[in-house]
Amino acid sequence: MNRRLLGNILIALLLILSGSGVLMYFTPFEKNVASLHTFFALVFILAMVFHIINNKLPLSNYIKGKRQPKLKKLQSPLVLLIVLIVSTGLYFDTPILNIIYNWGNQIRNEQIGKTEETFDYQIIELDKTIGNHEISIELKKGEGFQYPLFAVWAEDAKGNYIETLYISRVISSSTFDYGKKVGENWESSIVRRPEALPYWSHKRGIKASDGLYIPLNGAPDLDAVSGATPTSNFVMKSKTNFDTNSNYRILVEVNQSYDWNEYYTKDKFPEDKIYSGSGQVGQPSLVYSSEIKPTDFNDTTYKIMKLIGHGHHSGKNGKLYTNVSTITTAKTIADRIILTLTSRAY
Repeated sequence: MNRRLLGNILIALLLILSGSGVLMYFTPFEKNVASLHTFFALVFILAMVFHIINNKLPLSNYIKGKRQPKLKKLQSPLVLLIVLIVSTGLYFDTPILNIIYNWGNQIRNEQIGKTEETFDYQIIELDKTIGNHEISIELKKGEGFQYPLFAVWAEDAKGNYIETLYISRVISSSTFDYGKKVGENWESSIVRRPEALPYWSHKRGIKASDGLYIPLNGAPDLDAVSGATPTSNFVMKSKTNFDTNSNYRILVEVNQSYDWNEYYTKDKFPEDKIYSGSGQVGQPSLVYSSEIKPTDFNDTTYKIMKLIGHGHHSGKNGKLYTNVSTITTAKTIADRIILTLTSRAY
């Protein structure tokens, strides 16, 4: 092909691709612009093939670095390596390299009033490795999420406690990193929080030496299932053994300090030393549940866990209070909780 003609074609194509590319970057998606960009991109590729054929000798020399110092001969492989690294980083959405795309995406979304959320999940893999069924709990945090405490456990169909699958470490030991203030600094200390997860602690049914059901100084049955309190969205992974011919329930209890509302204020229960004395409480713990049936063991099963009630505001008993009309912002601690059950083949 005539080199001058080919050069003019490439210049024209470059202008069209540049213009349509800028439009696609700064404006919301439009089919006609995308169609224009795609068509002329294919034409550009075809033109580049002819360009390479017409200039294969000089291009070959550029790549091989003929009659160039040894250092300059590394230019082509170095450029190729850089392009490969950047392309790989962009493809796998590397945080630093995706800044340009995310900025353009934000501009486009603002024009159509769209918001885009990305969710980073903490993975909590517990030490417990025995079990023929894998249980995972995925929690997407809501607007009210402020580092709450969690317990996850299994029950049989009659509501009898079987075992704990996950418990926040500070509850399993009653040792809090910011337990007491010494001068201007906080130090770890034992703090008894019977109001934190009362439904779980009473279901577990083991009294500590001080008469409270909340664990003290750790417990053998909780060593392998205790973990750090999640600070964001998380996926908790554990294992357990189930009889595939029986029904079960998986429960999650969640509680957050200092989330008072008009029904649960700092001075709501002045005679209650646990509630009004610690200054750390707020709305009661919330309990979520999901049923597991024998048919759920046939394949991987996903279930959205449902809110079924709340615990006692100061943990005096293990009753489940099903009326949640006085609970407000605590309902937004979790946007959703999803249970995944996977049976393992041996």
